[in-house]
Amino acid sequence: MLGRLSRNSLVQLAVVLVAVSLGHAHVSLDAARFFLTISLFLREVLVFVLPFLLFSFVAVALASIPKEGMLFVLGLMVAVFTSNFCNILVSGCIGFCVLPEAESQALPEPSLSIIPFFTCALPQIAGTVQALCAGVLVGFFTAFFPNKPVSWLIHTLHRLVMVFMKKFFVPLLPLFVGGFVLRLFMEGRMVGFVAQHTQTFLMMFGFLLAYLTLWWMAAASFRLPRALQILKTASPAIVTAFSTMSSAAALPFSLEAARKNTQDKALADAVMPLTMNFHMVGDTILVPVMAMIVLRVFHHPLPTPADFVLFGLFFVLNKFAGGGVPSGTIMVVVPVMEKYLGFDETMTAFIIAFYGIIDPIATAGNVAANNFFVLFFQKMRHFVKHRGAAPPLAP
Repeated sequence: MLGRLSRNSLVQLAVVLVAVSLGHAHVSLDAARFFLTISLFLREVLVFVLPFLLFSFVAVALASIPKEGMLFVLGLMVAVFTSNFCNILVSGCIGFCVLPEAESQALPEPSLSIIPFFTCALPQIAGTVQALCAGVLVGFFTAFFPNKPVSWLIHTLHRLVMVFMKKFFVPLLPLFVGGFVLRLFMEGRMVGFVAQHTQTFLMMFGFLLAYLTLWWMAAASFRLPRALQILKTASPAIVTAFSTMSSAAALPFSLEAARKNTQDKALADAVMPLTMNFHMVGDTILVPVMAMIVLRVFHHPLPTPADFVLFGLFFVLNKFAGGGVPSGTIMVVVPVMEKYLGFDETMTAFIIAFYGIIDPIATAGNVAANNFFVLFFQKMRHFVKHRGAAPPLAP
């Protein structure tokens, strides 16, 4: 058990954060510059690889959809996309209403400035938007017109990217974040952050709980006995997600709960695995507010409503490629935050570090919402069936 925990990247990240917070005063300036140089290089590597990750994941996912299940899967993807996007807009409204009051809590400008020994810029093969569009086109083409060379190419690229992320980048995640966080501590920017924003974070978690409660009651048609039954069957999955920080670990319990709550094994078995890595209410509620808090901390204005809508749109699109990668939610959204919210590398490291702290809550929120979402989707299918022929389930 201890050995498995010690190999968990988020546990390692927590250890690094504690070590940096306790020992940063004893670190030399040259050592801080060295670690910052490594962090900046790893960031360049992430930005370079991300388009390949987006393209290959989307292409493989779409190419794997059988023709007879295409309408069902597309309908499910539209429902997931709509839900995620609406969640981000709700989160943004909360941020815009609350965070303007937090401008006076912005951290002071640092008296010490730590710069890397050198920087390097890797070539940008393609942007994330182009990668996503190319993945969609290639995936649909391969699904409708099977082509062995194209299928082999996208699956090989996907395997190579996943091996790189899981075997190289994710193990180095603590080092990637550690260099930036060390600079924040040595420049004095981390001092007082948690104390200044405790109330905001508590409010953020409270809103997520209230939002999930509304989903829960709506899934039960606001009937208390039915709501208690749903919660009872979903509780093992939610607890497992919180304790393991893994939607995959909670999947067997989510499947069992969905089968009992829907009384439709085929629907549960089709919906739950597909939504596990894509439909993330916890992330889409918490991450946008966290991003806006970081903007305030670093003296940046909040985004315009138009920029926030674009941020939300590409957040959701990129999220379809984050499945299967540890910390994938926050990793795939890095370029989106940089382009539409004005994040720099330090702000990116800041939010990645705090995402590691809230990950148990976000994951539990994701799993809870998915257990309620399958009931909404069942109601949608019943509505479509009464209006016409519902699309067949994917085998």
